[in-house]
Amino acid sequence: MYLFENFLHDIFDIKSIIMALITVGLIAIMMVMTYFLAQRIARLSRTATIILDLIEAAIVIASVIILRQTFWVLNNGNVLSWGYAIAQLMILLFSLYSMQNFAVALVNLIMPLFFYGQALYIGASLQYWWVSAIALVILISVILYISHHQALALDSEWRFLLLQLLYGFAWCMVIWSVRPFHLIYTVNVLVVFIIYMWIIRFFVTRVNRVISHFARLDQEANYDELTGVRNRANFDTTTVGVFGVYRQHPTTPITMAMFDIDHFKQFNDKYGHLTGDAVLKHVAHHFNEELAQQTNNGEIFRYGGEEFVIIFKDTAPTDAQRIVTSIRDTLQQHPVKINGQQLVVTVSIGISALQPDDADFNSWFKRVDHYLYLAKEAGRDRITVEGEAQEFQ
Repeated sequence: MYLFENFLHDIFDIKSIIMALITVGLIAIMMVMTYFLAQRIARLSRTATIILDLIEAAIVIASVIILRQTFWVLNNGNVLSWGYAIAQLMILLFSLYSMQNFAVALVNLIMPLFFYGQALYIGASLQYWWVSAIALVILISVILYISHHQALALDSEWRFLLLQLLYGFAWCMVIWSVRPFHLIYTVNVLVVFIIYMWIIRFFVTRVNRVISHFARLDQEANYDELTGVRNRANFDTTTVGVFGVYRQHPTTPITMAMFDIDHFKQFNDKYGHLTGDAVLKHVAHHFNEELAQQTNNGEIFRYGGEEFVIIFKDTAPTDAQRIVTSIRDTLQQHPVKINGQQLVVTVSIGISALQPDDADFNSWFKRVDHYLYLAKEAGRDRITVEGEAQEFQ
């Protein structure tokens, strides 16, 4: 009974309540940062994605350090507390569920090894090394499972409970192997840990539903249903902002590229509208993926039918030409595969930068549209840059 009362005092004293509030605050910050970074990652290249993954991992590490330093101050240099341990486990497990990247999983894998190594360094005994080894195997297995099946783990209450139990139990055993304690504490810790994480899961799942709802609304309002790229309505909104920015910073180049799928009507007439849709999706997906790999300054829109527009911010026409030519070249190397046939798709492109004497957006747009027309008139599978029609090199 004394052990239980001592545990409750450790968990529910004023300092632990302060720690709990700080932990909740850190988790809330992590949720916001995760959502914000996820929105950015969707538009970035692989290299930029890796950098943002590392930033998320740094957020987790910073949260762990903040908890430790806060508890250190509150307890006059003592961090031996189950309240502190539970708070750390909540941060680590929450990061696994919410931040879906390799760096956060790596942090979770390293933390128990770091803890064990640090304990040995300051004089802990190796007497129960075998307990630690078994616990580490369990812990690593749980971490790897969650990192590859976050949604699956969150959706099932019983799976979530089982993973929590294994995660918390394994951590308790790692701690016990270097600092033995009465095993009744393990039961107490797991109960409190599960209750806290269950509450967090309750709110996280509901916040995720709200976010998913708004994400669906955003997708429906701003993205083309067939191709998945931004739609005409989003194009109109974006160009208003682009034109305003250019008026404030006229020395910053802004370039528009418009391209059209050559002989698209023939795909529909010869192979059917389903094939035509497949061609549209193939071209849009290819340009969207390659554009993200090559620059962070370009956004692609489906303007209508088989016409697409790319807005390049802070990009001169020559640089835009290099990018779209590279994408066009790789498109030639990846034909559309329909019913065993390989259909090579070509595009015609018009490019022009926004000029100081453009009275409004329509002046710029009509010029780019005219350059696209010149590329098609020159024989299709051509590019016109600032009025000069050229064959692709």
